[in-house]
Amino acid sequence: MRAGSGTAATATGTGTGTGTGPGTATGEALAEARRALAVVRVLEKHPLGVRASQLARETALAEPELGPLLAMLCEEEYAYRPGAGVYARGPALDRLAAPGTGGLAGQLQRTLSLARDSAGAAVYLSRYADGEVRITQMADGPAAPPVREWVDFTAAAHASAVGKCLLTQLDPDGRRDHVARHRPTRLTPRTITDSRALFSALDAVAPGAPVFDLREYSPGVVCSAVPIAAGAAAGSLALSLPATHAHRLHEATAALRRKAVPVLLALLLSGAIPPDAPADGPGAGRPGSPGDAGRASGRTERPGRGSGPAPAAAPQPTRVTAETLRHLRSLFRTPLVGAAAAAAAGPHLVSDPAAEAAYLFEAGPDGGPPRLALPRTFAPLMPGSLRTREGLVVLGT
Repeated sequence: MRAGSGTAATATGTGTGTGTGPGTATGEALAEARRALAVVRVLEKHPLGVRASQLARETALAEPELGPLLAMLCEEEYAYRPGAGVYARGPALDRLAAPGTGGLAGQLQRTLSLARDSAGAAVYLSRYADGEVRITQMADGPAAPPVREWVDFTAAAHASAVGKCLLTQLDPDGRRDHVARHRPTRLTPRTITDSRALFSALDAVAPGAPVFDLREYSPGVVCSAVPIAAGAAAGSLALSLPATHAHRLHEATAALRRKAVPVLLALLLSGAIPPDAPADGPGAGRPGSPGDAGRASGRTERPGRGSGPAPAAAPQPTRVTAETLRHLRSLFRTPLVGAAAAAAAGPHLVSDPAAEAAYLFEAGPDGGPPRLALPRTFAPLMPGSLRTREGLVVLGT
């Protein structure tokens, strides 16, 4: 099954739900993504390319540390090598700069496909939104079959690696609320159905460590998931394997965890994660959480069943940091004034100095007038950050 294909996408696993082995915490993956971001910023300053030795000087990264980052950036197309020992900005940066979130969704999909090929398994990106588990994007193939969703995945968080990984990122009240709405039921002889036993298993997972399911959702599947979270956004990157390939689970999980860094880098570059966001923290999905790109680009998500999703939190402005401002300036470059501003039909940004905020308008459906893309409000925006003579700024792409 596929995310957005009319049937619910699945990313399920099986097993005990406890993390095993030494784990790279989410904070370490995010720190690595920020180091990669620093490399990208230097590449942007040198359109004709820059030598690795100069990259090391400008980023203050040792060359042994820089080498793996450059290899990852080239694989993900953030960089390429125009000559021996020289690196330049790659096409992924232009892809991410596309209006709306289609560019982010496309880049994440490319990363998922690379993860599928390196892990030899179907790979899934998920988030926890409105009190429900959502699979937002996935990559599978003939050699990496997806899980057959024989039980609605939104009701099986207690019995899947994705669900447990997301639940580990919630606070105790959030976990209890979820289990109260989705009572654990036995799906296989290995399924944990006692809430206290489930919470104990979740508490045993070290921060940032993978969560494993060993035939708990389905007798024929094994799975692992690693957290992809920043601040209040809970997300996960997961894989599934046929149970006959269980001997590959450890190696495949190691490959999966390496892909957490480019996923976080894409979110940093798109402005979905502020560069100074905390690495860990419980909370529900919100704009900017992993998988928002899939929803905004037209991929569908199956609504929860049972008693329905929890009420959504009130929209909050996206906090403007230096990185967010840089991203907005790269997307919206053309001042629109007078009639052009009034007739703007495509995505555009309106800056209101009096409110110290900027409002994102997306293209209207079926050629209709643009509409306010709530809750895409950026604040606080200092006067003069986006300036034209009129004060009220309308910027087109």
